Amino acid sequence: MAKQFRGDGVKAQLLRGTGGSAVVQAANILLALAAGVVLARTLGPESYGTYTFVLSIVTLLSLPAKAGLPTLLVREIAKNQVKRQWGLLRGILKFSNGLALGYATVVAAAGSGLVLSGVILGNSASATSFAWGLWLLPLMALEATRTASLRGLRWVVTAQLPEKIVRPALMIVLVGGAAITGTTLNPDTALQFQLVGAFVAFLVGAFVLVKALPRDVTNAIPEYAVRPWLASLAPLTFFVGLKLLDSQVAIIFLGFLSTPEDVGLFKVAATGAGLVTFSLMAVNMALAPQLARLYNAGEKEKLQRVVTLSVRAVCAISLPVALVLIVWGEPIVGFVFGNEYSGAADALAILCIGQLINTSAGSVGAVLSMTGNDQLVFIGALLALTVNTVLALVLIPAYGLTGAAVSFAVSISTWNIFLSIMAWSKLGINTYLK
Repeated sequence: MAKQFRGDGVKAQLLRGTGGSAVVQAANILLALAAGVVLARTLGPESYGTYTFVLSIVTLLSLPAKAGLPTLLVREIAKNQVKRQWGLLRGILKFSNGLALGYATVVAAAGSGLVLSGVILGNSASATSFAWGLWLLPLMALEATRTASLRGLRWVVTAQLPEKIVRPALMIVLVGGAAITGTTLNPDTALQFQLVGAFVAFLVGAFVLVKALPRDVTNAIPEYAVRPWLASLAPLTFFVGLKLLDSQVAIIFLGFLSTPEDVGLFKVAATGAGLVTFSLMAVNMALAPQLARLYNAGEKEKLQRVVTLSVRAVCAISLPVALVLIVWGEPIVGFVFGNEYSGAADALAILCIGQLINTSAGSVGAVLSMTGNDQLVFIGALLALTVNTVLALVLIPAYGLTGAAVSFAVSISTWNIFLSIMAWSKLGINTYLK
């Protein structure tokens, strides 16, 4: 078995990348869960809901910087490295960083000015929290491009360490330190801690990227293929943007149509359901650059074998996790987060069912994106978002938290079923478990 992890073959690289990613994802889940538990218990459902709502709004504002650029970077860096086109590789790095940072900085500065002047949000309790949260945007933009660059260079595991290990670990230290010293913790303070963690993670990630870049890239004169990059970037941005928006619709609508308490409970349920998908996320991190390489090399049979192997591994892990959370969700939530969050149990069960359908479809989005079928992925994302939005508007006013969970579970199921049909009809690739 150990021999399978050695060498430069696709299977060895995929096993190393997936194994390492699984370890990082598991560590990230534990760290993020620990940070979330400390925050939830310290802030209480209402303040935790305000904190979550602000982060969701900031996440939506980051869409143009974090959406299509990372996927484009992974694909272009992998392709240019194979073809040894070092000038284009350096060019896409400079282009993506400049575009992401420029957008994020302008939005953060303009948004902060509008909030602090009272033009938007007025004197509401979330105004100062939102102003602090906006300055996460430049750091989020740079983190996205840095992670994608390292993934494209096949530094799959190392790419994830700053954001998934350093940042949540530092958040735990800061929140724990505040609790120990008796410092008052509120949404503003929590967002300030997020800024500190994001900045330290950025410094670590920048150092790693400098070390990872081949000397041929650093010595090359940048070359730019702006027109084809922008042509690919548009559908990719819409796709990832729609998916990210889809993931935040429930929280946003709960924030406007329900109560901060429901937002906090939904965040707890979503955190629990995220345990079901950690194996899929680990596989996707390692699989995406390999899909691009195999497709461009014309190795369709090997591509199918890799996809089948990955979905089997994902389902073997996700199914038992989901069953435990569905059956024993209420006592688990009460024990981990506190009894005041036990009301999230029904939403947790619904979200786990949706995530099971998600994991059984495998890496279908990555398969289509890495093979150049960006428009199909965009259509799928638009379809899922439409379903989610319509159901949320109908169900949340009547059923609150449960309605939000149903709308998201149906949305993610729609997305996976549609894309799996497209992958089979266009590529002849079966992404579902078999």
